[in-house]
Amino acid sequence: MAELIAARERAPAAVLLFMLKAVFFDFDGTLADDGATIDQALKAACGVIGEHWPDLGTAALESTYRQISDRAWGDYDRYLRPLGSAEAMLASLWQQTLERLGRDDAGVAHAAATTYWQKRLRNCQPYPDVLPFLADLTRRFHVSLLTNGAPSMQRAKVRASGLQEYFRDIFVGGEFDQGKPAPFIFSAALSAANCRPEEAVYIGDSLLHDVVGARKSGLHSVWLNRKGQPRHAVIQACQAGPLDQLAQPDFEITGLSALPACLDQL
Repeated sequence: MAELIAARERAPAAVLLFMLKAVFFDFDGTLADDGATIDQALKAACGVIGEHWPDLGTAALESTYRQISDRAWGDYDRYLRPLGSAEAMLASLWQQTLERLGRDDAGVAHAAATTYWQKRLRNCQPYPDVLPFLADLTRRFHVSLLTNGAPSMQRAKVRASGLQEYFRDIFVGGEFDQGKPAPFIFSAALSAANCRPEEAVYIGDSLLHDVVGARKSGLHSVWLNRKGQPRHAVIQACQAGPLDQLAQPDFEITGLSALPACLDQL
């Protein structure tokens, strides 16, 4: 199929002793278009701030928020885990954004955070190729969701997307000592599915968190590369050079319509 780009060399079929029993998915960027919803929510939140300070341009607000947000989510345990709720996390990020731009108003930060979060939930929709595929998959395999992030935020987004009913289990990285690519979340999913690592496959859009995490835990891996990014460029960008060999998925696809062919080979 056209969307199936590459496959890692596999062992001969005669030595594959385990049949596939479980299929695990990432959420953001894999099943739901998180990038688009963030863009929409950012513009709405910046509009709230602009009502109070028209001199703060949207471009400066968006750029500053993204910098602060990327730093905070990149070190979730340090900056965000102690805050607990999604609302508190987002209010903190917007407060820091305003402070960096020389403004200080907790009420405005809270209003921006509320608007941002409401937009994120309202616009959280699955990719067009997701629903037709999941309905059939759940009849054949133990299907679970493994996603990084804050538990309250991720579970609310999954409910808003309408996908919750398709998963036997949902695991969120913030519920463990560490999220992906650490092994804790993969071990929990394997235990719940009552299967060996060789009997499970993980599908995600991140080479570093999804493919590396799955391979370190012994699972098969599928890189859902919806944007068609070159693997070497992604590895270089996330500074995962030492993990280059682990960042080699069993399969690389650009859409879920190519996934059945991958599963058949497993």
